[in-house]
Amino acid sequence: MEERLQKVLARVYGVSRRHAEEWIAEGIVCINGNVAHLGSKVDCTKDTIVIGQKKLTPHLLQSQNTREVWMLFKPKGVICTHNNPFSCNTLEAYVPPILRRQKWMFIGRLDKDSEGLLLLTNDGELVQRVAHPSAGIIKVYRAHLDKTFDLSHCNALKQGRFCQGEWLHFQSIHVVNSHKIDLTLAQGKKHEIRRLLFSFGYEVVKLKRWKIGALVLDKKLAPGQSRRLSAKEVQQIFEKSC
Repeated sequence: MEERLQKVLARVYGVSRRHAEEWIAEGIVCINGNVAHLGSKVDCTKDTIVIGQKKLTPHLLQSQNTREVWMLFKPKGVICTHNNPFSCNTLEAYVPPILRRQKWMFIGRLDKDSEGLLLLTNDGELVQRVAHPSAGIIKVYRAHLDKTFDLSHCNALKQGRFCQGEWLHFQSIHVVNSHKIDLTLAQGKKHEIRRLLFSFGYEVVKLKRWKIGALVLDKKLAPGQSRRLSAKEVQQIFEKSC
């Protein structure tokens, strides 16, 4: 089956389609020995693509043709990066073998001291879709606080305030108990939850993301464990949460 060339390149290299289109426009992509052009289509079962000095044979293209999306329970203390010369505790050790053999990406960065739902994939287009502000994907976190939560702070936290030059706010707040609250965010600024709560006098002693869109972290997963998502579950990422 034929596919648009830019779609195949985006999937194989984990870039946006626009980026792939720029490669094609520069004339550095060839299909079966002929320079490709915008609008070119390829059959991954029989065509050979050359980009720069790298040849993508039909065997290689088909091996990377299947989209993989996995749910990972990121443990606390793990850095969201492929590798880090200053730390050995990165995502690399928790990536499923089938993804480790490909160009993999993560969706929904969590800081080192946070844990919970993180997505791993080989689909660069999916990464772009989830990250784009127009998607409006919400994320839900459970914050464990160092002291009793004051209910009178709910409205002020939703209205927000400036913290270190940035306007921070929560979309919604659900009180679980005196020391636990669930927070919904539609944006993702660095350490946003910790910074905003600290400005109200709270220290977050534990932070766990348990929901992205309508997709909920599997309760059967322990920290460090992962499982593949079904097509239906991938679609839940883009659904409105109840």
